[in-house]
Amino acid sequence: MKKSHRAKYLLGMALIALPLFSQGQSIRDNQHCGIKQGQPLSNAYGPFDSTNPQHRSKLGVVLKYHFNDNVRRLQGKRHSSDLDYTLRAIPNYHQALYAVSQYEQRGLLKGFYNADCYFKRALYFQPKDAVSYMLFGMHLQATKRLNEAKKVYQRALKITPTAAELNYNYGLLLFELGEYNAAEKAAQKAYQKGYPLNGLKNKLASVR
Repeated sequence: MKKSHRAKYLLGMALIALPLFSQGQSIRDNQHCGIKQGQPLSNAYGPFDSTNPQHRSKLGVVLKYHFNDNVRRLQGKRHSSDLDYTLRAIPNYHQALYAVSQYEQRGLLKGFYNADCYFKRALYFQPKDAVSYMLFGMHLQATKRLNEAKKVYQRALKITPTAAELNYNYGLLLFELGEYNAAEKAAQKAYQKGYPLNGLKNKLASVR
């Protein structure tokens, strides 16, 4: 990493640390999620788009210091601040979005944005990122907001209608909603693309 990039990153870290030390933890607005309509998201370092090849050289230092293996695997109980920093610097970093959903479901995400906010910020930041939509749909499904999840999955399908993993997860949701014929169609799309897991296929076989 270039010295200028590292210096900018460390300066951003120092600026962000000030409120943490003064308040004991970061306070986030979960109503607006730090989004000001019509204005881009801002951060002391970034924010960078994980789907943009031109931004890839900027991601490594954030991941090294804030999304290491312990954070990725949710080992330990004090990763909220690391996930928060990662998702403010790289709002649509998919592994961190998945992790923040898991972390919240375990009751460990406290004092920062809630998981919904991180997903909303990711989609506001990059509205053409189908994977972020899919991950949000999975989060909504896991937290039993099935009709909301359906709408989010459908947004993703408008971007990538034949994506195997997306259709597989959408099929699981449709099955949970009792929409078996639609789930069958989603399953066919997923398996035609070679999706390897048989969970959806087995569920559909149980109701035939």
